[in-house]
Amino acid sequence: MKKKQKQLGQYIFTNHDFEGSTDEFLKKTAPLIGYLVHSFNALDAALNSTVCMLINDRADKKGAIIIHKMSFLAKVDLFYKLVKSMKFVVEKDLPSFPCFIENLKKCAIYRNAVIHAEWNSMKEDGYTYVKMSFEKNGLQQQYWQFTPESLIKINNFIDQVGVEFDTFDNELQELL
Repeated sequence: MKKKQKQLGQYIFTNHDFEGSTDEFLKKTAPLIGYLVHSFNALDAALNSTVCMLINDRADKKGAIIIHKMSFLAKVDLFYKLVKSMKFVVEKDLPSFPCFIENLKKCAIYRNAVIHAEWNSMKEDGYTYVKMSFEKNGLQQQYWQFTPESLIKINNFIDQVGVEFDTFDNELQELL
C-alpha cells in the first residue's frame, strides 16, 4: 500500500481537494471493509481469550476485569509482558514471539487506518487522509492509497496473523 504526506496548510481540509463522488469506490470497498472489521474482531477475541487465560487459567473473570475497555494495542502490550514474564520462569524461549507481537501491532495500525480514514477526502487515485503526524518539518497529513486490492491484502494479513495466533497458542501451551 502506498503512502504519502503533505504539509498541513492553513486549514485541515486544504489538501482534501477531491471534486467528485465516492459512491463508486464505496460500492467496491464497503464489503471489503466489513470483512476487514470482522477479521480484526476475531483476532481481538483470540487475544482477549489468551490474555484472560494467562491471567487466570481457571476462569476469565479476573482477566476480563483487567482488559475491559483496553485498546487492542494495550492488550498486545499486556500480552507481551505476561508471556515474557512467563518465559523467564520456565526458562524456555518462543522464537516466533517477537515477530508475532510486531504483526499484532501492524494489524492494529492497518485496522485503525481503514476504520478512521476520512473517506470523503479520498482522491481519484485512491489516496485517503488517515492521520496527522508531527515531523521535523512540522505537521504532516498522512494519506494512504486504499484500493480494493490493498484492502484485500490488509484483510489477508489480518487473517494470516489469526492463523499465527493459533500456531503461537499451541507453542504457548507446550511451554506451560
